[in-house]
Amino acid sequence: MTRLRFSHGVLLSFLALANHAVPAQDPPTPPTPRRLGVFFWHDSPNDAATFLGIAKGLQQAGLPHTFVEQRADSDPGKAKAGFAALRAAKCDLVFAMGTQAALLARDELKDVPVVFAAVSDPVASGVVRGWDGSGTNLCGASNWIAPANVLDVFHLAVPGLHRLGMLRSATSGVVSAAEHATMQAHLLSLPAGHLELHEAVAKDAAGIDAAVAALLAKNVDAIWIPIDITIYQNVPAVRKALGARKVPLLTTAAAGVRGGALVGALVDYPLHGRRTAALALDVLVRDKAPGSLPVDRMRGTQVVVNLATARQDGIELPLSLLAVADELIDPEIVNVPR
Repeated sequence: MTRLRFSHGVLLSFLALANHAVPAQDPPTPPTPRRLGVFFWHDSPNDAATFLGIAKGLQQAGLPHTFVEQRADSDPGKAKAGFAALRAAKCDLVFAMGTQAALLARDELKDVPVVFAAVSDPVASGVVRGWDGSGTNLCGASNWIAPANVLDVFHLAVPGLHRLGMLRSATSGVVSAAEHATMQAHLLSLPAGHLELHEAVAKDAAGIDAAVAALLAKNVDAIWIPIDITIYQNVPAVRKALGARKVPLLTTAAAGVRGGALVGALVDYPLHGRRTAALALDVLVRDKAPGSLPVDRMRGTQVVVNLATARQDGIELPLSLLAVADELIDPEIVNVPR
């Protein structure tokens, strides 16, 4: 057996180290729980999916929080009361879900950071002054898809597309008006004759038949269902108004393609929500001024194809469209995102 020998000095040094108390480390200070307001103008599937993404993003970031939700149900009076409740709750930050919610929050909440989401074009709709930032207490994320990307998908779905109709509503057309304006501006930048955009505005759901008839009179090759809740919630009524004219319905609304439109050029709303959560963290954790933050913009486009609609209408879909589709919808098969 080997014996270790220590000199007297070494042994004293060792004993001194052993008796030296190591100062206890203070546990890290946990993040301050935040009270976060959420304002919904109406019941939109896009807003709901975005909010799920926001909640997931905050959870992944480890930020303790509670949500204070207010829903206006498209009622201006309930909206006023909802904002009063959010002010009374002393929220650290408020999420405004959708374009109309953002416009109302811009006017009603001046002394609390507001982060908007699911706003297609915040500049065209007047939510902020420019894409580089609001200069106010607002910041947010846009679900805007560039018109060129939308047209790429629409041309894949309908080769030889020359006359595109757009069906909007007067009752809930804030977002669709912005979509129309940006698409018109894009078309003006293209060579003459590239594509004609014809618009028909229904006063409300009861006016859909007349608006569809107006577009059919223009001999459109396809009809665009934009992000307009009055229209995308009534896709079956649009299809019925088409009668024997099997004009393809193309959409930028997720509920539109699931409701019976043929092809959608869509946003990944859960991802959009997580990107919105990152902006909120910039404000809450990194102390950045909301007005200094550029509007976040999605870069990708989801292509969703409704195979059941194609089969029902006897439409043969181009292989080039199917090759790039992110999701194929068919109730007869399991719908698996690709």
